Amino acid sequence: MSWTYATLQAYAPNTLVLNRARALFYGRKWESVASDGDALWGICKSTGELTYPVMVTLDGKAFHCTCKNRYRPCQHVLSLLLFFLRKNDQITPADERPGWVRDAVRQPEARKSAVVDTGEREARLNKRIVEMKAGVEELDQWLRDVIRQGLSGLEGAGPDFWERIAARMVDAKLGSVARRIRSFPKLMAEEQWHGKLLGALSELYLFVQSFRQLEGLPESLQVELLSYGGVNLKKEEVLEGPAVSDRWLVIGLVEGEEEKLRYRRTWLVGEQTGRFALVLDFAWGNERFEGHWVLGSALQGELVYYPGAYPLRALLKRVQPYRQPMDGVPITEHGQEMLEAYAQALAQNPWLSGFPVLLGQVRAVWQSGKVVLLDARGMEIPVQAEEAHEWVLLAVGGRQEVTVFGEWTGASLRALSVLDSSRVIQLQGPPPSAFGEADEML
Repeated sequence: MSWTYATLQAYAPNTLVLNRARALFYGRKWESVASDGDALWGICKSTGELTYPVMVTLDGKAFHCTCKNRYRPCQHVLSLLLFFLRKNDQITPADERPGWVRDAVRQPEARKSAVVDTGEREARLNKRIVEMKAGVEELDQWLRDVIRQGLSGLEGAGPDFWERIAARMVDAKLGSVARRIRSFPKLMAEEQWHGKLLGALSELYLFVQSFRQLEGLPESLQVELLSYGGVNLKKEEVLEGPAVSDRWLVIGLVEGEEEKLRYRRTWLVGEQTGRFALVLDFAWGNERFEGHWVLGSALQGELVYYPGAYPLRALLKRVQPYRQPMDGVPITEHGQEMLEAYAQALAQNPWLSGFPVLLGQVRAVWQSGKVVLLDARGMEIPVQAEEAHEWVLLAVGGRQEVTVFGEWTGASLRALSVLDSSRVIQLQGPPPSAFGEADEML
């Protein structure tokens, strides 16, 4: 077998195991890696004093590891193969195999499918929903206590006040709710925090009341509620859904960190379908994200949306670079049109956190110490952007009409990029030292 990262992906039982393998590799967990040209072996250092002898033949037919991972090949085998791909020059040539390697080759492990029985999957989900419902009742009581106390009474609340309820939500399998609660102290440091916090608490209360009626809601809303609470489908399950084929423009890129987990939000827009798609990637510590996105580049191929009441998040299925210029992308011409589309989307999914919009024929102007966008009808649209990127937006969109892509939050547009006649300029991350360094041709 000729090993590449693509063949390694195909060899892995699922994406989760592969991601764990990458973490082991970048964590420098390997020692005594050797090969005789046909087999590869080494010692993987794990948590504490644990070590795992690992072996794999380079034709992929035999592998061995002493760990108890139910998926085979495990993350240790895959990480060893990744070592072979990335650090081949650090592998010690060997004339003779150790005894345990010879034994493992004679008695290889069998591959185990990552496919989980549907009945087993449903049983696990039902058990989790019972735990989540108990957490929802506790959350309801906490919300009532907070409102009874009044928002002003929260100003002196220390970190323990928020962490106690967040920890309870984690215990109740409501991890996403816990992350939202942990973000509240940061929210309270912003201007006009009373209104923002009240909105966030109201969203949680809507979640509580809806989750109590989970079984009676349409399936699409059930999916949204479970996702809001922290239940996510495995990528393998998502990719079984219907694919959408189009030419996709990379229109927005956002990177950040939340609770030591780095994330990357990549927005795509389809030329023919006019649909937006959000691709989420995560990485721990110094681990690299899978794939490399270039703002303004184009892809030809298929993606699959996660199910939901208003699907936005998606996974790439089969794509390849598209070198020709895009003929056009769907443009929202006026701010009022954006608000109407947002209202329709919110009616389908009340927990929509960011509504993607390409707002065309707008100018950036400086008003009362901040940047706003003016559409062709003179409507003012508030903008969220870091100071350095505000000046980029003013420089590009102050002298001519441009198109701005961003996420409408219900109160302002979080600007992610600006398009003029031939460029897509990023409005997130480190500010460009010169416009030319931030530009990508369509």
